[in-house]
Amino acid sequence: MPANKYRWVILILSYLCMLVFALTLQSLPPILTLVIKDLRLPYAEAGSLMSLFALPAMLLSIPAGLLADRFGPFRIGILSLILAVIGMSVIVVSGTFLYISSGRVIAGIGAVIISIVSAQTLSQWFRGREAGTAMGIWNTAMPVGTIICFTSFGKLGESFGWRMPISIVVIMGIVVLASFLLLYRNAPNLPQKVQAGEGWARLLSKVPKVGAHIWLTGLCWMWFNAAIISFSTFAPDFFISKGYNIGFAGFLVSLLMWGSLGFSPVIGRLVDKVYNNDIFIGGGGLILSIAIYLVVTSTDYLFPMAVMSVAVALVPAPVFSFVSRVSEPENVGLGFGILSSLSGVGMSFGPYLAGAIRDKTSSYEMSFYFLSILALLVATTAFTLRIMTRRIAQDRDQRAHSLREDLSIES
Repeated sequence: MPANKYRWVILILSYLCMLVFALTLQSLPPILTLVIKDLRLPYAEAGSLMSLFALPAMLLSIPAGLLADRFGPFRIGILSLILAVIGMSVIVVSGTFLYISSGRVIAGIGAVIISIVSAQTLSQWFRGREAGTAMGIWNTAMPVGTIICFTSFGKLGESFGWRMPISIVVIMGIVVLASFLLLYRNAPNLPQKVQAGEGWARLLSKVPKVGAHIWLTGLCWMWFNAAIISFSTFAPDFFISKGYNIGFAGFLVSLLMWGSLGFSPVIGRLVDKVYNNDIFIGGGGLILSIAIYLVVTSTDYLFPMAVMSVAVALVPAPVFSFVSRVSEPENVGLGFGILSSLSGVGMSFGPYLAGAIRDKTSSYEMSFYFLSILALLVATTAFTLRIMTRRIAQDRDQRAHSLREDLSIES
């Protein structure tokens, strides 16, 4: 199959990998109430199960990105899928906090690397051609996985025990692992040093030189994930505390992702046209902050959850397509590794602090006010990113103008 057609096969494969990431991450919140009762966990420990999943992202994402740049996505992708399957299998047989937390860490290592490899692969195949559109479609895997988890895993857990949904994720991971082995191909026309690999000294030297705009984008992604993951972790229990059954509570939280499912490809297409990634990111953060505040102050939760779904759709595709567009081909894995690392920081401190605030205050209101502030930080960081990118563009234009004047004088 020609490369221009096979890249759509790669998009499907990357999508399936990201779906495994989503299911691995979000399989726990819909059944968290059942896990808390079964294992008799305090809320801070329950929140730490999400934080422990994110710990590998915080510590290992940048090395994983460098490994993917050095050895290529295929070998690193296979390893990551195997680790995700092993970690989720440990959770299935867990009977104590120690075992389930160990499973979350192992699954987190695999899932984090999956997210980097799938983004890197997609970026290499779509570099310079419809990157925003591809990233927009790819980013719908997260809402699809989240919707599957929140609309069905709670009911499955009630009927068959909380281990049943986790077992389904294990099976999905095995299927995607087989698909990756059969369908993966290296992107054509990659620079030779990307395919052959580089020395470690050179790879490590890239980290401080990757560019402040990449780190600022990563900070936006960190605040966003801290707010969203924390909210989706505790929102089911919050809605249950308001008198809803576990099935309807899961449905309400699933609304969080319906906007991304519908609008993420559209947002990606718009980013391809206008390139104002920072405006989309900042607008999404501002709307998300308002929506979380409305959840606290409302009695009818459908409207704020609908608003939140729009906000969630505005951020991911612009974040990933921006890193894809500004990174050098040999640094793509590193760029996405930085995103994943900072995302892991957000997912580590967000759920734990939200759970600790819930334990301290005996209510979710202060926890959700905290999450609203985190979402507002997305907007302020995106504003800083916009100022920086405009200055970079102005400096580039000035240098080009000076060069033209020099050439004119010489001629």
